Formats: sequence, C-alpha cells, structure tokens
Amino acid sequence: MLKKLFAAGLLLFITASANAAPIIGINGSFDVFGIGQTTLNANGEITQVDFSLNSTLFPVLATGDYLDYFTIDSIFSVKNPLVLSNIIGVELWTVEGFSFTGTSIRQNSTQGASTGLYIIGNVTHADFIATETEWFFSTQGLTNNGVNVKSFSSTVTSPAPVVAVSEPTSLAIFALGLIGFAASRKKKSV
Repeated sequence: MLKKLFAAGLLLFITASANAAPIIGINGSFDVFGIGQTTLNANGEITQVDFSLNSTLFPVLATGDYLDYFTIDSIFSVKNPLVLSNIIGVELWTVEGFSFTGTSIRQNSTQGASTGLYIIGNVTHADFIATETEWFFSTQGLTNNGVNVKSFSSTVTSPAPVVAVSEPTSLAIFALGLIGFAASRKKKSV
C-alpha cells in the first residue's frame, strides 16, 4: 500500500513539474529622455505632463530583460497627456511588448526648478509574469521657443525575478513529504 502511495505521489510530482514552466518576473531597467510641458498644482506636485513636443521617444541604457528585447529603433509610447489623477488601472506606456499599468504614486514633489515623481505599477509582457515596477520621472527647467517646458528624464526599474511555483507542484511536494514521514514512522515501529 505504501509503495502504491509513493508511486502515485511521485507520478503526480513529475506530471506537475513537467506542466509547470519556470515563469519569472521582469528584471532590469531603462531610461527615457525628452521634453514635457508639465502642469503643477499649488503644492508643487505634477498634475499633468504633455509629451507632444517630442516627435519620438526611445528607451536607452537598457539592462537585464529589457536589453534582450530592445533595439536601436524601439519606440517608447506614452499616454499623452499623462494625467496623474487618472493613473490607477490605466496603461501609461508601452515598448516592445512591455506595458506599464499604474497602481499608485509614491512621491510627487518639487525642489527648486526640478520635480520628482515615483509612479508604482505593473509591467507585463507575454514572456514574463507581471512585475511590480517603479517609474521614476523627473523634470528640469527649460525654455523652448519662449514657452516654459521641462526637459525630463525617467528611469524604469523592475525588481529581481521571482520564480513562480504552481499550486499542483506545491501540493505534490507536500504529499511526498507526508509519504516520506509515514514511511519513516512505519520503519521505526517494525
């Protein structure tokens, strides 16, 4: 009986392991630079950014998983205008199959002529599990054709990958542990 239970548990473990592909989170970072016309509220917080002054935005200095997907012609498409009162659940940017959906704002402040904004969200891509990511966006003073605009720099940083263990695999490992425990108890009592 014990041999049959062990064989069934082993078969369950092998089946679950074969079906569970090791899917990982996105790991890496990249930068985007350009011009944005920012609107600030009375507290110096960014309320809106207009990216229409840029003909095209390109990601640069890519590392990790992003580096494997980006080319010199990769285009960073950003929601325009970016209205910060409406970011939760909204796709804010896409590039090479990666898309970023906002979940919260961690910080939004002005120091002198510079602003700093941290947007938290999830990056998704067909080859990875969704990964919580930080999009840091800062602006510096700039005048363009007599209009006050801001040059901006932004950095997207995704955390280290996390290996996803499927539930059937976890149950199979637990079952094998119970079987091993029962087998060791039976040997001791003989």
